[in-house]
Amino acid sequence: MKFGFDYRRIDSKTGLYAYDSQAVFLSLSNVKANTMPLAYVISRNDDVELAFTNVSIFAQDTWKATRTMTVTYGLRWEYDAAPSSPNGTLPFTVNQVNEFATMTVAPKGTPLWHPQKDDFAPRLGIAWQARPNLVFRAGGGIFYDLGYSNVSDGAGAWPYLQQNLFTNLPFPLSAANAAPPPFSTTPPVSYLAVVDPNHVLPRTYEWNASVERSFGKADLITLTYVGAGARKLMRQDNYNAPNPNFTGEFDLMRNGASANYDALQAQYRHRFTRGLQTLLSYTWSHSIDNVSSDAYYANVPPGASSDRGSSTYDIRHTFSGAISYDIPAPAAGIWKAIFGSWSTDSIIYARTAPPLNIVTGQSTHGTYLSGSTSVQRPNLVSGVPLWISDPNVAAGKRINKAAFSVPTGTAQGNLGRNTLNGFGATEVDLTLRRQFKLRERLSLQARADLFNIFNHPNFGPPVNYLTSPLFGQATQMLGASLGAGGQTGGLNPLYQIGGPRSAQLALKLQF
Repeated sequence: MKFGFDYRRIDSKTGLYAYDSQAVFLSLSNVKANTMPLAYVISRNDDVELAFTNVSIFAQDTWKATRTMTVTYGLRWEYDAAPSSPNGTLPFTVNQVNEFATMTVAPKGTPLWHPQKDDFAPRLGIAWQARPNLVFRAGGGIFYDLGYSNVSDGAGAWPYLQQNLFTNLPFPLSAANAAPPPFSTTPPVSYLAVVDPNHVLPRTYEWNASVERSFGKADLITLTYVGAGARKLMRQDNYNAPNPNFTGEFDLMRNGASANYDALQAQYRHRFTRGLQTLLSYTWSHSIDNVSSDAYYANVPPGASSDRGSSTYDIRHTFSGAISYDIPAPAAGIWKAIFGSWSTDSIIYARTAPPLNIVTGQSTHGTYLSGSTSVQRPNLVSGVPLWISDPNVAAGKRINKAAFSVPTGTAQGNLGRNTLNGFGATEVDLTLRRQFKLRERLSLQARADLFNIFNHPNFGPPVNYLTSPLFGQATQMLGASLGAGGQTGGLNPLYQIGGPRSAQLALKLQF
């Protein structure tokens, strides 16, 4: 039997600057005409504090049911409290989000939601050795997420942030307009970010089954099916002035998303024998959802069928292989001294393209979201090819802008979400290394690592919004598009897939 208890508390303080003024021109023509379609003047309070508390308890048992069957089962209890505030600066919320017309601001100090106390997560796993070289495994369980999404956005919202919004004014703002708005807890509300008061923890139901067969002493093949159904996932929707009490942006986080995942995984392993070790893996999978991020701004009805499609991170086919080989050395003499103790390693990776969501670049609710943040999809023009050849762009092809038309007004187009695909990726890395024995317990390893040895070009996703002059073209290599490291997220492009050919040399002293 195993038992466990986990308690976590995170205290955070939002340090905000006291005043901010922004001019939003949106286009070069507006700059030339000295017209600001949007301008903001913001006052902020800098002492908002939030505390997050999580408690988990679990019990687990492993039972040897028979000589060839083992059963593992357990139960976990999760409790994720709604945020509290040590200094009484809890973000404001609303009385309800089911009817925007009658929605009002809740009294100061109202809990953001009432957490449930019955979130139990059972787990079950079975392993059966049918034959000495044949093993079946199966398992399933329920897993809960924290469900916080972007809840801390409320710390930088009304009334701790007061905002004046202006439209179609010349630059700069007049002294009267540029004056900081006074702090007030009386509506109207300029900007608010709330969680549905009826919020519950997101959960995922997972199951899997596998068969493992060994051949001889060195070779092993595994076939696995993995399935998951995620329900009550978080989704963040953006609305503009939902009623007279809310005159600006209203961000709503709620359990409005769901997802499904199915995968067939195949793996071949050759254990280290005669200097050779190999691991080959292939995955066919499909992930489907109606939103792929819990901090994603959307403004179509949550759960709408028009939004359901392949997940943004869906990769249908993935192959990876790793091979390590100790190169045989001559039997003796000077040739053994020169060519002995050499080894080589190689990693091979190939995958199909992730989905691409084409948007108009315009807002569908009359507020300021535009460009790549738009969620309005275009209409598909029948009979027009989606891709066209172009030797002047990356990969020699681009998405055809003429294949799409912008819907009238704020209507959603008939093009499905994530219906197109970008570019796949292929890369081969190679290492050559040699071991020098200095003493019985001291050795020196010299190695050269070559990444993307064939310098195969891998491109990032094409620009996906129609208002861009670069629409449909890949403007970055894959490595750069995945992030730059540091505060921008991701890894340095030199140390992840998708970059140009690069090499590094290393000496390692082992003792």
